[in-house]
Amino acid sequence: MTLPETLAGCLLITGTPGAGKTTVSQLVAERLPRAARLDGDVFGMMLVSGWANMLDDEGRWNPGPEGLRQLQLRTENVCSTADNFARAGFTPVIDSVVETRSELGFILSRLETRPLLLVVLCPPLDVARHRNATRAPETRVGYDFAPLARNQQRELGDLGWWLDSGEQTPEQTAELIVAEAAQRAVVTDDAVDRLPRAGGYRPGFTAVDGEL
Repeated sequence: MTLPETLAGCLLITGTPGAGKTTVSQLVAERLPRAARLDGDVFGMMLVSGWANMLDDEGRWNPGPEGLRQLQLRTENVCSTADNFARAGFTPVIDSVVETRSELGFILSRLETRPLLLVVLCPPLDVARHRNATRAPETRVGYDFAPLARNQQRELGDLGWWLDSGEQTPEQTAELIVAEAAQRAVVTDDAVDRLPRAGGYRPGFTAVDGEL
């Protein structure tokens, strides 16, 4: 496979836990001549004190007003850092869970770099569950993310490049993304115009189908 010399724009890799976002985004960045990887979780963990609990008393995702504000802040920091890298000639590769159209619209309202290349890693759920189960305990996700997968499909199914990586190695997936994302993952201007923008931010893990 012939890899391009560079990848213009900003690459956003998303998917459920166990989809391979962290590993694949790192491998993609390593295969580009000038790239930076931005992990959304790392930006969230920069808060040392004052962090809002994102779960309610029953362990369900329910961030509340302060949690929403902090999630927005995290997204804004990721986008501004991505723009800084892009202006310096580095391809930003963002690893973050994006579930809803309003989340993606909020990202696009804050991100200046274009085009946005959206790759949704979507291995079969049993594959993602197996990968999650074999993680180190401190990185393992303890909730059922099947509703998240359904919500992503419902909200983002017509956008970007949905890549079933279930039968690929992480290296194969990364090389495929580097080679073909510019043609297959672009969020077009028409699609951007149809997305909700700032003010309509709704974070991920929402109980759209009543199961979270």
